[in-house]
Amino acid sequence: MSLTSALLTAQSALTTTSKQTALVSRNIAGANDPNFTRRIGSVVSGPNGSTYLSVRRSADDALLSKYIETNSQLGTSSTMKSGLDRLSGIYSANNASGSPSALLGDLRDSLQQYASQPGNNSVGEAAVSKAVNLANALNKGSNEIQKLRLDADGDINDSVKNINSLLAKFETINNKVVNGTRSGADVSDYLDQRDGLLKEISGEIGITTMVRGDNDLVIFAESGVTLFEGSPRKVSFTPTSAFAAGTTGNQVYVDGVPLSHDTFQQPFGTGRLSGLLQLRDQTAPAYQNQLDEVARSLVSMFAEKDQKNPPTLPNVPGLFTYSGAPAMPADGTISPGIAGTIKVSSAYILSEGGSPTLLRDGGTNPANPDYVQNTGGSAGYSARLQGLIGAINAPRTYDANAGISGQKSLLDYSAASISSLETKRKSVTETNTYNGVLASRAEDAISNASGVNIDVEMQSMLELEHSYQASARILSAVDAMLNELLNAVK
Repeated sequence: MSLTSALLTAQSALTTTSKQTALVSRNIAGANDPNFTRRIGSVVSGPNGSTYLSVRRSADDALLSKYIETNSQLGTSSTMKSGLDRLSGIYSANNASGSPSALLGDLRDSLQQYASQPGNNSVGEAAVSKAVNLANALNKGSNEIQKLRLDADGDINDSVKNINSLLAKFETINNKVVNGTRSGADVSDYLDQRDGLLKEISGEIGITTMVRGDNDLVIFAESGVTLFEGSPRKVSFTPTSAFAAGTTGNQVYVDGVPLSHDTFQQPFGTGRLSGLLQLRDQTAPAYQNQLDEVARSLVSMFAEKDQKNPPTLPNVPGLFTYSGAPAMPADGTISPGIAGTIKVSSAYILSEGGSPTLLRDGGTNPANPDYVQNTGGSAGYSARLQGLIGAINAPRTYDANAGISGQKSLLDYSAASISSLETKRKSVTETNTYNGVLASRAEDAISNASGVNIDVEMQSMLELEHSYQASARILSAVDAMLNELLNAVK
């Protein structure tokens, strides 16, 4: 090898080592960035013994796709779990002693005590007080459910804004990737940023992607609707100012195409947005329906009836009344929002000028003798109270659309409502735990395949240092030899 060749080789090696050192330094700097993908440099031989550094990312597209999928599923289950925890919390305090089921049991026990002492007004007043507690609990449950729906609606609006913001950022980065790819520039940093944005978008809404020429990437929602293709598609949503039972929330649109959870390929789609839509439109309304069925049954069960034979007057609300009184709610059919307006009639409440004996004797306010059962005003009359106790324990018919089938007593029905909610919460909690593990494993897999191991990088740095020293020694040797030659010709 001539001295000139040796000199060129050593210079090329130093240049390549310098680039490798910069590459390793970049890897070390990105070690704590979850979106950074390790750069791998390969030394490639060139003409005349020269070398140059070829750089590529250690990205794994399959692992990234799996992470995006699991991250979307985790977004759904986390949102659902949070919402179900909130619904469960309405009555979970003090061992659910404030639930409709528990309070209905208290009312039945009070009626039994009143039936054993029908002449004791204090006992009757206590029974009416239990009825007030039950009505208040149903009011509270209904209000909390609608608050949850309103909050979910607001979160949907926030999620849509975040998706639009992320898609706008995605357009900027994707353009840099495409333009850089076309010009042959290193776009590794932009690819890292683009992958990071995909991860964030997948947390909001389930997505699939497709890479086209020049590294251009297209994003679809799980329904197949295009979210990004060259430019972001506008995701729009109009929040609802207030919710009541029966209120239907607005849909989410992408370029005018409805993006409701019913259009998602998986049962309800994935992502935080899907979880919020489920809570607002399905889970919370289902629980509201069950509370409404409990309230409707109470109004019907304690209704005052014409005692003539045959009766000529309609049934009217008695102990329990509601906003639609004096009309009775239809039998076996959900009366939307009745749980939010049910209350105990003032005619039964002593502090409001009423009398609890109306519960024992039957009758209406204003008084109508046709509805009175204890026509003689006997203090020992308990037949009506016994009848009410039997009605609480007797099987009844409920609207199947409330989600609890079969004939059940009102006590069993209200208990089944709580049980149904807790069963769903348990299932979602387990699913969320499972999804969390999957997402964590997918993230670990990406980190193992694409992340930076400081130990490995430091080892590479030492090796590069040795390589640099070797090249430097060659240069020194060539320099010494050239000096010897120059001295020889002097």
